[in-house]
Amino acid sequence: MAPDNRPLIGPIVVALAGLVIAAVPLQFAGVFGAIGAGDAPMVGLAIGVGLVLTGVAARVRPTFTSELGAVAIVLSLSSVFGALGGLGVGLLLGVLGGSLCVAWKPATS
Repeated sequence: MAPDNRPLIGPIVVALAGLVIAAVPLQFAGVFGAIGAGDAPMVGLAIGVGLVLTGVAARVRPTFTSELGAVAIVLSLSSVFGALGGLGVGLLLGVLGGSLCVAWKPATS
């Protein structure tokens, strides 16, 4: 937990998952185009950007961290269809970070 009573690790892991998931469609855009999956890179990129924004929002708005964690888990699982789940690494990071966000509770003083 961060010293200012906001979640730290969960949102960072979610944002990192978003970067990994967004990088995969950019890396393999030519392959996706060759096999006829024209819009798949855009879907994967949108999911990756959504995860980065979810991680930032969870850090900025700690009252919504549990809900944003659930959104991160759903986005991570849906990344299998648009970004190959970030080759599995992004998928695992997103589910782990989302779970950390869902489990986070503010410290009582």
